Amino acid sequence: MAIAQSNKGFLTLFKKRNFLRLWLAQLISMTIFNATNYALIILIDSIVHSALMIGLAVICFSVPAVLFGAPAGVFVDRMDKRRVMWVSNCLRALVTLVFAVLLLANRSGMLVLLYLLTFITSAIGQFFTPAEGSAIPMLVDEDELMPALSLFNITFMISQAVGYVLLAPIAISLLPTITLFHIQFDAYFQLYAAIAFLYLVCAGLILSIPRSGLVKRNENKSEPAPDLTSQTLGIINNMKSEMQQGWSFIRERKSLLLAVIQLSFAGVLILVIGQIAPSIVTHLLLLPVNLMALVFAPAGVGLVLGSIILPRFARRLGKPRTVLIGNLGLVLATLLLPCITLFAQWINPRGWNTGPLLLVAIGICMFIAGVALDFVNIPAQTAMQELTPNGSKVVCWLCN
Repeated sequence: MAIAQSNKGFLTLFKKRNFLRLWLAQLISMTIFNATNYALIILIDSIVHSALMIGLAVICFSVPAVLFGAPAGVFVDRMDKRRVMWVSNCLRALVTLVFAVLLLANRSGMLVLLYLLTFITSAIGQFFTPAEGSAIPMLVDEDELMPALSLFNITFMISQAVGYVLLAPIAISLLPTITLFHIQFDAYFQLYAAIAFLYLVCAGLILSIPRSGLVKRNENKSEPAPDLTSQTLGIINNMKSEMQQGWSFIRERKSLLLAVIQLSFAGVLILVIGQIAPSIVTHLLLLPVNLMALVFAPAGVGLVLGSIILPRFARRLGKPRTVLIGNLGLVLATLLLPCITLFAQWINPRGWNTGPLLLVAIGICMFIAGVALDFVNIPAQTAMQELTPNGSKVVCWLCN
């Protein structure tokens, strides 16, 4: 997705009430989704203190994007976008509330169910994202589309920083345990209960958008909507052939395939970092796992800053060179982590992992990774928008 060249486009977009409601729904839903992911990591660590079990938690909220991303894009393309968005938020609210209730029981015996509910919540979210992306062009004019896409891209990055660094850590640290009717409601229960409520708020924001506002401009409004059951069955029957056509479309265009590979590389690297993050904080830095957000906060700062400075670099260097620099930056940040550790051990063999310099050095690596991630994602997503026809379902699948 491209970055807006001026803030005027953003101010104009915020004056559109329907777009503002959609944007708020994205900001809230993505922020609380990231907050639940962080809270799950801390919760699992407090129960079992196992890096393997924490890794399983990361897999549960990450793998659904791989398994259901493309099928969800095909399904959503033919469905009522408004209906998909508010129903998905209601379902996520229900699943999150069940998750919160399970926390009142013996948590060590509920791990399998907690993992399953996390997986289901993430899978439901795969339907909201492409529906939201398809709804944006329906709510803005053609000349406002680029600033709108840019705003949603920046919001996605900010929501990650707010969810991981602010909302979840602050809630877990500051919310007191409340006892009612001999039942203890700790910070985790309160956080998940609040998140369930916020998902309902997102559903309300989507429902407040008039149905007529989420209709394609070239769509014949006089045609009655097909029956939901028959519509769903028809989509499922055509899903395999449409996905094959989509991937054939990608393979025939080398530039588009390259953009997909670039985004996939960045995504896999993020998953790897997320997998080892708790071990870095607890075993390497000897810090409590609930301080993980503070250690990796520089990555969120880098994401926001990178989205601001990227347009100048992209205009001067071009997309291919910008993406190459981003990939090199990700590789550099990843390689620097073990090198910094070895250097710290060499300088101070006894207290090498307790000094502030190592923490600062890791923060710099995370900052570089955050900026580099923008240099990969945004130009690659922009290339995908340019290389696919308007309204193509392929873009929805890939951006998901």
